Amino acid sequence: MRYNRAGMTLLEKVWSVPTIECEGCVRAIHRTLGDVKGVQHVEVDRIQKVVRVVFDANQVQEDTLRDCLAQAGFSPLD
Repeated sequence: MRYNRAGMTLLEKVWSVPTIECEGCVRAIHRTLGDVKGVQHVEVDRIQKVVRVVFDANQVQEDTLRDCLAQAGFSPLD
């Protein structure tokens, strides 16, 4: 999904992340993605094992976010 807001191109990406196990995982994902410049919003659903990220495509690419999750020990699937 694409949104335009005041010079930003906001995109939404949803990944299935089957390696989410606990609230510690949720916090780790929030910290990992929340610290990336251009990330506007992060939602993690531990039960459904889904991560939703809204980000400014002018500042960060989807592949970078995927790599951040992988480096933190999570395996995002499209």
